[in-house]
Amino acid sequence: MLDNSWISSSPVEVYVQRACDPSLHEPNYAIHLELAEYIGHKKANTPREAAMAIARQVNHRNPHVSLLALALLQTLVQSLGYPFHLQISTKEFLNELVRRFPERPPPFPGPVMSKILEVIHEWRETICKESRWKEDLGNIRDMHRLLSYKGYRFRDLPRSSNYTSTSATANLKSPEELENEDREAQSAKLQELIRRGTPRDLQAAQELMKALAGAEPEKKPDYRSQTLAELDKVQSKVILLNDMLDNVDPARGEKFAKGDAYDQVANICRQARPKIQKWISDAETEDPESLDTFLSINDLINNVLDRYERYQRGDFTAAPAPEPSYVIPSYHRAPACLLTHLPFIGQPHQKPSRLEPD
Repeated sequence: MLDNSWISSSPVEVYVQRACDPSLHEPNYAIHLELAEYIGHKKANTPREAAMAIARQVNHRNPHVSLLALALLQTLVQSLGYPFHLQISTKEFLNELVRRFPERPPPFPGPVMSKILEVIHEWRETICKESRWKEDLGNIRDMHRLLSYKGYRFRDLPRSSNYTSTSATANLKSPEELENEDREAQSAKLQELIRRGTPRDLQAAQELMKALAGAEPEKKPDYRSQTLAELDKVQSKVILLNDMLDNVDPARGEKFAKGDAYDQVANICRQARPKIQKWISDAETEDPESLDTFLSINDLINNVLDRYERYQRGDFTAAPAPEPSYVIPSYHRAPACLLTHLPFIGQPHQKPSRLEPD
């Protein structure tokens, strides 16, 4: 039965309260995904609204509610893109997230504090390093550095081979996908700059509006080059796996195990294959110029994965994969997207108790 306080709540707040209901014995991931879908559809201010509502629940007196809120937060970070990542990197959100942290860390942090430290460390090691807009997530790195300086300790997180492969192909996208992502990210950044409203932010917002309006076409990134650069990385992994299989010595009884170097590189190839196959289907009618490139890399992936799977079964007679008939040209990193940097906060030698507002 709904609490009466929910009647005046926004849809986002209702979702957050449902996901953090203390009667839940474990996270309700169906509600998490419903909220992620709602935010992705509505956009506007919903990423910020969700982030701040979750931060308030993290500071709930009931630690079980706090842990449910942190589980919801992790789901949204994984399911949503830059618009939500931008909000969890704001000073307001991060300061609220660690509001109950004492000035000196306790010798044995409780489960809620440990989980908060875990998610901050995870963000620093993932989205802050792998996002196409990582320069806008500097507040997360600053909060991590601040907590470390105050004596809080972060445990290293093990990475599964599946995560490694997913992150390695996360930016493998078509030029159209990259351009749409950039426009969505620029719109989210523009809204945040206007919300903050400092003279510096408003000046950056004016520049961003020019980019969104197409007033400076010479600054538009070369999305095709970015896609080919990512394909070049995939091709190098395929060639690497083929070379590794060339060096397998059956006489030594070498074994293949889940999570080993062979498996990690093979998983990167598997993750890339369905994307490339979709591009092949689309290129037949929309981009015939790229069709030969996509077919070549797809054949290369199929051949080397077939060889790897036969080696796993003990069949070492499989011939090496042929050299690629078309070598994807190497590109220097394409120009960064038109997002501007968030203002830097604090100085390394300072020891504030929280991130300072702009």
